[in-house]
Amino acid sequence: MRSGGSKTCVVMACADKGEAEAVSKQLLQLNNGYLVTYRRAEDLVHNQPTGKVALVILSVWDDPAHLGRIIRWLKHRWPTCPVTVVGDEGGGQDEMAARMGGALYLTRPVFPTQWTDLLEHVLQPARARAIPNNKDADLV
Repeated sequence: MRSGGSKTCVVMACADKGEAEAVSKQLLQLNNGYLVTYRRAEDLVHNQPTGKVALVILSVWDDPAHLGRIIRWLKHRWPTCPVTVVGDEGGGQDEMAARMGGALYLTRPVFPTQWTDLLEHVLQPARARAIPNNKDADLV
């Protein structure tokens, strides 16, 4: 597998080809990374990408206990990398497992603007995310 040069990768484990295409389309518009897809979360564990991972998206139908173990492994492997879980409904055991593991949880359908916002947040340089210094605050 290629390293992607200086670009970072977004890793997505998903069974739905349409979701992967939606993320790929938004990533292509940003022109700031590449998408590595897996059919199952276990495939990611056994065949890790070689580039810098900026985001992991888990959009698979897994048992909540198994989902929790995968998230813990991801947090151990890439401690600073955000993890997002996509599920069918909010408030269930999948969301609980995701949030207990420190992951963001999105419900289907995920709209293109949501993918764009998520990708822009993790792919833009840290200095661009920094809150600008408010010079008026010194006047108080």
